Amino acid sequence: MPQNENSLVIPDDWRAAFHPRRGGTPGPPLELDGDAVSAVQRWTKETRDEIDHLLASPQSPGGLVESARAYLRGEANPQGAAVIAACLAAEWPLREDYVYDEEPFATFADAWIAEHGLVFAAAATVELSGVFVEGYGWRERERGRHLRLRRLDKQDPGYNRGLDCLQLAAARVRAFLAAADESEYRRAVDALGERRHDGMRRLAAAYLVPTQTAWVDELCAVLPRLQPHTWMMVLCTMGTADQLATLLAAQSGWYWLDGRPGVLPTAVDGVGPALASTLATVADEETATGRDPYGLLRALGVLATDEAFRLLVERLDRPHVHRAVIETARRHPRRAQRLLGEAAAFGPAPISSYAVRLLRDHVATRPDVTAAVLPQLSAKARGVVESIGESAAGWAPEAAADSLPRLLVEPPWTRERPRFKRVTVKGLEAPAAGEPGEPEGRAKIRALIPVALGKAGPQRFNAERALRRVAGVEGEKEILEVAGEYGTKAAKAVGALLAADPLDDLPAEMPRRPVWQDPYILPQVLLRESGRALPADAVDHIVTMLCVSAPDKPYAGVDVVKEICTPASLAALAWRLFESSGLREQTYAVDDLGWILTALGLFGDDETVRRFTPVIQAWPGDGGHGKAVKGLDVLLAIGSDVALMHLHDTATKVKYKGLRKKAQERLDLLAEGLGLSPEQLGDRLVPDFGLDERGEMVLDYGPRSFTAGFDERLRPYIVDGTGRRRTGLPKPGVRDHHDLAPAAYRRFAALKKDVRTVADERLRRFERAMVVRYRWSVEEFRTLVVGHPLVRHIARRLVWITEEGRAFRVAEDGSLADLQDDELVLPGTARVGVAHPLHLAGDLEAWAEVFDAYEINQPFPQLSRPTYALTGNERAGTELGRFHGAAVPVGRLVGLERRGWQRGSAEDNGIQVAVLREVPGGRALVVNVDPGIVVGDIGHWPEQRIDRVWLNQDTRLNWRTEPRSLPFSELDAITASEVLADLTELTTA
Repeated sequence: MPQNENSLVIPDDWRAAFHPRRGGTPGPPLELDGDAVSAVQRWTKETRDEIDHLLASPQSPGGLVESARAYLRGEANPQGAAVIAACLAAEWPLREDYVYDEEPFATFADAWIAEHGLVFAAAATVELSGVFVEGYGWRERERGRHLRLRRLDKQDPGYNRGLDCLQLAAARVRAFLAAADESEYRRAVDALGERRHDGMRRLAAAYLVPTQTAWVDELCAVLPRLQPHTWMMVLCTMGTADQLATLLAAQSGWYWLDGRPGVLPTAVDGVGPALASTLATVADEETATGRDPYGLLRALGVLATDEAFRLLVERLDRPHVHRAVIETARRHPRRAQRLLGEAAAFGPAPISSYAVRLLRDHVATRPDVTAAVLPQLSAKARGVVESIGESAAGWAPEAAADSLPRLLVEPPWTRERPRFKRVTVKGLEAPAAGEPGEPEGRAKIRALIPVALGKAGPQRFNAERALRRVAGVEGEKEILEVAGEYGTKAAKAVGALLAADPLDDLPAEMPRRPVWQDPYILPQVLLRESGRALPADAVDHIVTMLCVSAPDKPYAGVDVVKEICTPASLAALAWRLFESSGLREQTYAVDDLGWILTALGLFGDDETVRRFTPVIQAWPGDGGHGKAVKGLDVLLAIGSDVALMHLHDTATKVKYKGLRKKAQERLDLLAEGLGLSPEQLGDRLVPDFGLDERGEMVLDYGPRSFTAGFDERLRPYIVDGTGRRRTGLPKPGVRDHHDLAPAAYRRFAALKKDVRTVADERLRRFERAMVVRYRWSVEEFRTLVVGHPLVRHIARRLVWITEEGRAFRVAEDGSLADLQDDELVLPGTARVGVAHPLHLAGDLEAWAEVFDAYEINQPFPQLSRPTYALTGNERAGTELGRFHGAAVPVGRLVGLERRGWQRGSAEDNGIQVAVLREVPGGRALVVNVDPGIVVGDIGHWPEQRIDRVWLNQDTRLNWRTEPRSLPFSELDAITASEVLADLTELTTA
């Protein structure tokens, strides 16, 4: 570490590719290649026929040809040497031993120096800049190939390697010039000065001797737009703040600062601190475009100024900045502690918080530095630094590496490991039934083995995991015994399976990590036992595990992580990954980011569900139907009561028909697996949210507590310790427990959101149940309706009825009461439903009086619901003429979707000419409209006219099916009443 923190010191690992300048930072040690001369001679001999062909071309300039022939005759002709080097470079990709990006073009420079001296080599390099060999494609020669002069303002066409040759040879010559004695250096400068005839030569000369400031000033002032190779030479040439300013005003493409090894450190060494703001700007641009900015950020730290370090600190919430700050702090600990202290005291969130963590972990561990810096800090900053402890600013202290499993310190992909190989044994079949009298565990093993040795895929993977679990609990003996019954090959394969470490089951090539992933700006992942945080490297390893996981095949290490880390911190990690990935906004294919959704499924919790469900439901509107469908699988993977509740909500509520269908398909499969109907499953997807039998929960703030519950309208209430009702739950105060109180406050906020979702879904469910006459068994009614701490509030506000016609209500104590308020006991065989007004006949007014007397407000129109009936002619007919010709606003027509109607398929030009409602019996009530609804532009025709109202034989209605009208007598009285009510409301102003 340098004593002077204001000294710009090029790091040692940068020097290998560094382009040194005379009087500046020295480059790596120089030694001429002793075989260079013979190597160039050999290459020339091997390629002589093609060289002669190029020299013989009538299009090749005579001056270049004569110089080349002179050099081939043995004359010391710099231009001739350059022409031969250019010819060899053009031919090089056609060699059998060619390896891209490993061309030995620097050998030309060594050969020129060894044979003719450094001054000659400098002159040859300038001449090489002006030679181009035309007529080469990718590893092929084209007709009419020839030599020509290269121009600075023109792009080199084709696949010629000439500029690569120039860069490598020029870098070698520049290094020798920087180390030359003064006499030889002056002679080289004079020789270069005589050859600065055009733009290319002026660039090459300035690059070779960048200390010739006038040459560089002249070059910067008149540069045209450059191609990458020549632009990078300019970046290695500039050496003053004025030159930088001139280039900034005229040139773009500053990302090439980090384009090739050596360019960035050379620019830093040449320009120095004036480069700081440019480095910061380019780093931001690189991050935004998905390229790694770390080299640029690291360069800011190398500049060794307060301005440069502040530019880093201001970016602590961006990827890879922490790593650059940490490295800089090791070299400049005083500056780091001083400026991080000020940022911790005065910086905006989250910069101030990140600064505190960095102070704690990487700077404040040096008490000698702290003692020296404290007097220089402002009072507020000094107070912050002095108060930093293990849990500074809410950051949990980090766990020591030796306390962690090897998986999180040195995972398999970072070290040599045995190759993971799966063995398939064909022809194995599990018995249809176990052996007579065979224990259940052994029968399970027998059934698993053929699958675990069978075709690769999710089923095999799950069978492998199951066998390993059995082996982990009960040992391998019984598994190997059963495997032996399948034959020697199967026994050997099962033995290999159990012996293999599933942590070694990795892809042949590990995925490349996107730039936005940075463990330092991810949430801390906490250990269950100690509450300490995983180090950043360990968090990075977890992200790698997620990258190689698939929904049906998560990496084995994920189970280890879930076992030792807190679920809440893992859920926070997965959500931050989702937010940082850009997947929410992305509209194109998401295959490369599919692992993000897998991560949400593996680590997500109920809060993840609450955040993610609105995203899923909105995606189809932004062209993200495919993402939304994958999002449904995330809810299934999380699998909690809240997750399944929101999946059910999506299947019944979301406005996008395709997504509703996909959600319902998943629910149907889930219901089938449980032996339930979709409706029965829906009733079971209402969580109790931790509420007790009274429908309440205690919220613990430590020194005080509150009781939360919901009234008959599912409005939340709070009761404090004295029994007094409060308008809301107070925010945690300074005297409350620092962990319990915030957790309780968040829990209640989440509960309110979930209850709103439940209330909305249950209301729709009960109203639909009333219309379609869905029935619950007595046990279901008692358990899922009356016995549920939330649903019972809705149930108390409705009239219920048995299939036999006995109407009742649910009293406040959960008992059942008939119209006379006598207790009603239902027989065990009864089936119960929500009463429709038509069920209640002459008792409708009496029931309304009962509800008025008890001041019961109904959750949707039931007793006050208008009812309608078809006329005799309408029942006999196939159309409802009373609505034909009615003009309706298109918004009101589309609004029928909220009542269970749906728009028909789009016909020609994307126009929907019908809305329909499914009715019992698999039929559909169809309303044809004119001119129709334009998909994607509902308001295009603001008024629609009803052409026809009719009953179709099924729910399919498009140009591929033949419609068939049915008489309206096919409708029952309740369905007819509901349809007529919808259409009457639609057509009534």
